[in-house]
This record gives sequence, C-alpha cells and structure tokens, in this order.
Amino acid sequence: MSCEYPRPLPNGLAETLRPLGLGARLLLASTGLALATCSPPAGPALNVLLVTLDTTRPDYMGTYGYGSPTPGFDAIAADGVRFDRATSASSLTPVSHATILTGLYPDRHGVRVLSADSGFRLAPEEETLTTRLRSMGYHTAAVNSAFPVSSHFGFEYGFETWDSMEGNMSETGKAWNVTKLQRRSDDTTNAAISALDGLAEPFFLWIHYWDPHDHALLPPGDIEVTRETADHVYGLEVAYVSEQFGRLCDSFRERGLWDRTLTVVTSDHGQGLSDGKRNHKWEMHRMLYREQIRVPLLLRIPGGTPGLTIGDVVTTADIAPTVYDLLGLDGPEGLDGHSLRGLMEGRSVPARTVYAEQLNGYDQNAAMAKKRPSAAFMYAQIERDWKLIYRPHMPWRSELFHLAEDPLELTNLFETQIEVRSRLLVQLAERSPWVLAPFPVAGTQATDVSSALAGLGYATAEGPVDDAAWSWTCPRHLDQRMTEPGTHTDCGAPLIPIRDK
Repeated sequence: MSCEYPRPLPNGLAETLRPLGLGARLLLASTGLALATCSPPAGPALNVLLVTLDTTRPDYMGTYGYGSPTPGFDAIAADGVRFDRATSASSLTPVSHATILTGLYPDRHGVRVLSADSGFRLAPEEETLTTRLRSMGYHTAAVNSAFPVSSHFGFEYGFETWDSMEGNMSETGKAWNVTKLQRRSDDTTNAAISALDGLAEPFFLWIHYWDPHDHALLPPGDIEVTRETADHVYGLEVAYVSEQFGRLCDSFRERGLWDRTLTVVTSDHGQGLSDGKRNHKWEMHRMLYREQIRVPLLLRIPGGTPGLTIGDVVTTADIAPTVYDLLGLDGPEGLDGHSLRGLMEGRSVPARTVYAEQLNGYDQNAAMAKKRPSAAFMYAQIERDWKLIYRPHMPWRSELFHLAEDPLELTNLFETQIEVRSRLLVQLAERSPWVLAPFPVAGTQATDVSSALAGLGYATAEGPVDDAAWSWTCPRHLDQRMTEPGTHTDCGAPLIPIRDK
C-alpha cells in the first residue's frame, strides 16, 4: 500500500500531549508533526466504520469467488484490501466479537461461551476499541441486529449511542428468543443512517448485521426454504446484507464522510452449510473447521492503494491493533493481535501462529455437545499451512491438516506428522488456555483437577485402569500415542474417557 509518513513528534512531546487529548494531537497534524498514519493526508482524524457480519462465509461474496456479485462488499475490496486467510478466534458470536473489539483471544478477554453461570460477559474494565477511542476524543455509536451482541454480553461499554436488541436468556438459561430478538438488515441500515445524523466527527460507528444466521427473517420476495434450497437462501441473505451495506456507504458519500472514514468489514464466524455437512458432518457453526472460522476481512483506507489481496494467515484479533496503527494512535499494550499495516505496505512480516477455541462442553446453549462429544472442547493452532484442532478430552480424535494440499480439511495427519503435531501442541501448552471446570457463578475457574475432570464427564478411578486416556491436563507429554484409548500416562489419576458416538 502506498503510504506517506508525517514527521514523528520530537522526543517527549507525544507523552506531553497525550493528557491533553485528541484535539492537541490533531492540531499538530496540520504542521506535519503527528504520529504516523497510512495513506490519508494529515488533517482531521479519520472516522472508523466497523461492520461485523454474523455467520457470513467469505466464499459467498463475489470478491471471494462466489458466482453472484455482492456489490456492497465487492466495492470495499476493489477500493481497498482483501485478506484471503482471515480466521476468527471462535465460531460463536459473543466470543468472536469480544476478540474483534479487544484484540485479545478468548482466554484473555474472558468471553468464552454463550450461556453459563459466567464466562459470557465482557468485563467493564476490559479495554475495547470503543472505550479506547472514546477516551481519545472519538464519539461512539453502535447499531446492532441481534441479542448475542447486546449489553447482556457487556458490549455496551463506551458507547454514547447504543441501539441494540436487548433481552435475556430464557428461564432455563439455555436459549434466547431468536424470532423476536433480531432485526433484518434493512431496518438496521435505517437505524444506522439515522444515527449518522447526530454523530459528530471523529466517530467510531459499529454496525452489526445478522441476516445469514438463520431463516427467521428472509429478504423481500417469495423465498422458499427447504433442505435443497438452504444454501441458495443463505446466498440470498448475504446478498441482501451487501445491498443494505451499500446503501449505508451511499449515505456516507452523500454526507461527505466516505473519504474521511476508515472502513473495516469482517464476520464473527461462518457456517457449515451442505459442504460442511458433507465433509465434517456438521452444517451449523460451533466447530473449528474452515467453513466455520474462515471469515471475510476487507479494509478500505481513504487514499490507499486499491485492489490489494493478502494471502497471509491473519486473525480477527488483528483488527483492533490495525485500527489503532492506521489512526496513528497508541493501542493497549500486550494485545494478542498484531497490526496488519506491514502486510498492507508490502513489508516482510514474520510468520505467525493464530489461535481459536470452542468450549461447547461448558456452554448451556450447546446441545450439540451431547450428541457429538468430540466437539465439546476444541483448541486450534494455525501456522502457515498447518492447522491443529486439539481435543484435550478426547485427544485420539484430534486433527492436523496441511491446508495448502488439503484446503477442505479432509485428511487427518495427526498420527503421521509427529514433528509438526508436537510443535503446535507445545505452542498450545505454552498458551495454556484450558478450562477445566464449568463456569462458576463467581466467575472464577476451579483448580481442583479431579472435580474439573468429573465435570467433563470423566470418572476418576481408585487405582490403575487399563484403558486410561492421555490426560488433557498434561499436554506436554508429546511422546505418548494419542489415537486410541488405552495409553497410560503418569499424569494424575487414571481416567475413563467419554466414548464418541
């Protein structure tokens, strides 16, 4: 990407000005004394438009190769940057959105399930794009389309304007009203355009679209949903959101805001659909295969080089640090994500391993874990062309794929590529993201291993058990065979594993 770098602030001046707020920093921008920004000229701060699409696969967008155009999204790619290998940190809406807004993986921001006694709500003290930008003088507004990104999950902090589908889980704590607590993308776009009327610059505007998640609200027209037409209807829903997003972009242009706005379009997760059903026996989300966690990521910087395509592995945790970097603002320290600016500028960037997780076994909303116990706990590491999906409670069902040769993730190399498997397992062990017990009311994790494993469905034994499984609390024991029950370890009490159906 073509970028111009304003001269840096003299030593110490940045720290001196920071307490004075954004205004003092912007005043210096006109003199060329400003923190680096990419492409847009020095002057008033760029606005930020973040659009998160729910349950949207990139291969259903024209710019990613779908058979029908999606003009609203395709135009962002044509005028900006398209990332072809963006990965979500989860295939669950609140978990993934917390990563997008914080730049942290779920084990660090703490939102890990949809429904439990805890572990589903972003803490008020957790710094987000919203709270950070507002503290720097930005005006903040959100217009959302469904309950899973409501204040129930802690996403309202820092927003001056908050337009959301508010509600609660049912009395059982396992579900929410899908029909009532959502709105179609045309209504969301209308609300977003109205929000623009009273939104002063610079602003951060977050828009969330929901349509492709389910068939409760369909696009206008005579649309019949059957098993045979489900994929086609999904494509129609993505196309309708694209149309409504295009209408929002037109409103930005009419107001003269478009060339003062940094635009980011992504999704929280994908959907299995018929190919997921065929390849992995699952047509929904809550898994970690390609169809569930590969997401679109489109970014438009006013004045930037158009039509760039980047094939490096990136993660939705990179969105927040990238926005901070492109605005020339300091982000929080210690984020899991990295700025993508170097990739956009064509600089050599070290290869990275990205992380994703799914804790269906401790989510009261995840009934699928009872029918498919191997999907109860999954942790993924993706390193260039290698992808590990580790199932610590059933390690013999873990998977390793070589994505360059096997993009559909059909051939499991976990037992043959020992060196790769070990390297990725060590990285996962060093991260130590394990959740060993159901989420308690107090919001803290139990540390007692025996009770934690009992919560997983294991039964502890008084003495040695012949078919004891490799304990998931000891992922460093990489020399053990992990394909079938029957392997002994010296890690803790012997265990009797759940059998997969």
